[in-house]
Amino acid sequence: MSEKFNNMSFRTKLLLSYIAVIILCIIIFGLTVFSSISRRFENEITDNNAQITGLAVNNMTNTMNNIEQILYSVQANSTIEKMLTASNPPSPYEEIAAIEQELSKIDPLKATVSRLSLYIENRTSYPSPFDSNVTASVYSKNEVWYKNTKELNGSTYWCVMDSSDANGLLCVARAFIDTRTHKILGIIRADVNLSQFTNDIAHISMNNTGKLFLVYENHIINTWNDSYINNFVNENEFFKAISADSDKPQLVQINKEKHIINHSRLKDSSLILVRASKLDDFNSDIHIIEKSMITTGIIALLVALIFIFIFTRWLTAPITKLIKHMERFENNYERIPIEITSHDEMGKLGESYNSMLNTIDSLITDVEDLYKKQKIFELKALQAQINPHFLYNTLDSIHWMARAHHAPDISKMVSALGTFFRHSLNKGNEYTTIENELNQISSYVSIQKIRFEDKFDVVYDIDENLLHCTIVKLTIQPLVENSIIHGFDEIEEGGMITIRIYPEDDYIFIDVIDNGSGTDTNELNKAITHELDYNEPIEKYGLTNVNLRIQLYFDKTCGLSFKTNETGGVTATIKIKRKEPEYKTIDL
Repeated sequence: MSEKFNNMSFRTKLLLSYIAVIILCIIIFGLTVFSSISRRFENEITDNNAQITGLAVNNMTNTMNNIEQILYSVQANSTIEKMLTASNPPSPYEEIAAIEQELSKIDPLKATVSRLSLYIENRTSYPSPFDSNVTASVYSKNEVWYKNTKELNGSTYWCVMDSSDANGLLCVARAFIDTRTHKILGIIRADVNLSQFTNDIAHISMNNTGKLFLVYENHIINTWNDSYINNFVNENEFFKAISADSDKPQLVQINKEKHIINHSRLKDSSLILVRASKLDDFNSDIHIIEKSMITTGIIALLVALIFIFIFTRWLTAPITKLIKHMERFENNYERIPIEITSHDEMGKLGESYNSMLNTIDSLITDVEDLYKKQKIFELKALQAQINPHFLYNTLDSIHWMARAHHAPDISKMVSALGTFFRHSLNKGNEYTTIENELNQISSYVSIQKIRFEDKFDVVYDIDENLLHCTIVKLTIQPLVENSIIHGFDEIEEGGMITIRIYPEDDYIFIDVIDNGSGTDTNELNKAITHELDYNEPIEKYGLTNVNLRIQLYFDKTCGLSFKTNETGGVTATIKIKRKEPEYKTIDL
């Protein structure tokens, strides 16, 4: 990945960098704004729902206060109290009729309660209730609502008698107390139709699925038979949530859906007002905001991309211009200076390029001058070849004079010396063939044999297929000379030098083997790797020069090495690459 990025153009890198930074900024800004808007939106929804719930609680509380006010009106009716506390009460039927008449005066239109009843203590002579609103308590004293109301001793008791359908009843009761003796004279009971009671919350709009409903002692009052409210029936998690003392919203999961539950207890009763909504209702609005922000972010990114494209094109224009100039220089050697239009980093880079062109022009001029001087030196060297030719002619004259005076040894030696010089000079060429190099060795050996009176002999073991291959001149002769001068310095006769040339893979090996006194070949191998010191005599670095020339004209895998023979003497080995002549070789 890193290599791929490194191979991109500078403009592409800038584009990607800017895009990455802009996307990062958009994401950070978007998340920050989205989080802030979401919190604010959630708070507004929460506050709105709280207001709606508060309104519902107030409406329900007012309705409950109105119902209690009716009960207080009965308690405050002095006519009823006198009849109940009279020492000689009228007949049961007269008393019932009189009390019913007084009760009918309270909420005569039955706008608040559907039925108002009075259950009187100590009236055993009263007939069975039937449809009468006034009856003896003896008929109801064992009912739960009656017992609970009596235990409250004047406080209001609220209970739901039936919540199964729209005809369900809310029972509201309190004790009728003698204002003088504070004894309970009876129980006042108001029956309220649940549909009428919950009418205040039936039409309050929450959100898509939000609902307000009542719960009484783990019984849901669903007079509308609403399907959403029915989801909470017999759900322990729901009833656990509304039983909490805190009125903070609770999150409840039912049927794989999450719901937000708020609850408020109405007055001091067992009635609980519940507000329930699906969590998705809140999230749907947030999702709309999220989509809007994503769309805005994409539009902003596209606008930014257009701006970045134009900006990077303008920014990288000097670089593109510089690259084109460099390519023209590379392909056609056109040295065209760049026009400097700024003094920033790009301007300095252009100035450096122009300076480089000036330097290259100067170097080219210097090289041309050196080339001219080299040609002059070559001409002088060519002129100097007159002297070797003069030497050849002189040696040839001595040769013929020796033959004329019947001196064959002198004639042979002078002839061999002339041949040796011709091969050594090789007309100024550094390369020659193995065959020419061996001819040069033959001339050299002939001279040395005359000098040392046949102290040694030379044997050739040559693969004739290699005679035309290329070799650096004067590489074998120093090895033969080293064997004669140093190897045979302690013997008078019997010296033997074997020159063996053979191929191996892509290389040619040349062994110069002698049977002389030998030497420390480790020191020799170290000596030939030392750098040349041209202040020393030539004898000091002859073998080193051979090794360096071989490596220079071939490569570092080639060179010269020495080893000690098992039978005595030293073997010098030259390793060169097998090369066919690529030019016209000199045949001497």
